[in-house]
Amino acid sequence: MIRMDRRCLTVLQRTVLAVWPQEGCALLLGSAVGEGILCLTTVWPACNRWGAADFDLPWTSAQNDARDRNFVLDPREQLSAQRWCRSRSQQLIGVAHSHPSCDAQPSAADRQRGVPHQLMLILAAEGEMQAWWLGEDRQVRPVLIDVS
Repeated sequence: MIRMDRRCLTVLQRTVLAVWPQEGCALLLGSAVGEGILCLTTVWPACNRWGAADFDLPWTSAQNDARDRNFVLDPREQLSAQRWCRSRSQQLIGVAHSHPSCDAQPSAADRQRGVPHQLMLILAAEGEMQAWWLGEDRQVRPVLIDVS
């Protein structure tokens, strides 16, 4: 389960949908508060660097695909967020991104490029939001979302 307050939900929605029709993205910061329970306390807005001329991707053959179907985070943003987390006894618990033209199900690319043992939260353009846990085997399992 992932717990978040309405403030985090609002920041999350505005962040990932702000670049519509492109995929938006954000880092999810918080902590584990019990067995299988994560608490989201901070949404760290991030830039979608997919296709940026100065940004090399390990899967360059896919770089021609559009930002409306792909995203990639800048490692420098990730490092800054992780440093910030450590100074506040939090951790990077996952990544959020939008699917501007499809549902909130993880794509094959999401499963391939995601980080195992982290949360993957997807927001579809029509407002549907779903959370997934990515396993080492690249399979996902649904995670309940609790907004209070």
